[in-house]
Amino acid sequence: MLVEGLRSMLTVTYAPLDGVVGALDTTTSEWALHLDSGSPAEDHCWVMIDVLEVLRLGPDAAEHATRSLPLRSERS
Repeated sequence: MLVEGLRSMLTVTYAPLDGVVGALDTTTSEWALHLDSGSPAEDHCWVMIDVLEVLRLGPDAAEHATRSLPLRSERS
């Protein structure tokens, strides 16, 4: 449901990503969120929460954001 809500504001895609759970592309007029197709839904939720904060703060937040370490949960 969170993905559907974000799709009204930006493009959301699923693709294999190397070493990251998600990547926000702000280089075009329509922003895109790329989510790692191999990551669990719980990790996608954390990425989308961070993206919502960037959207709330506006474009300047994306320009001044710092790259965070990738998070991937491992299940035993």
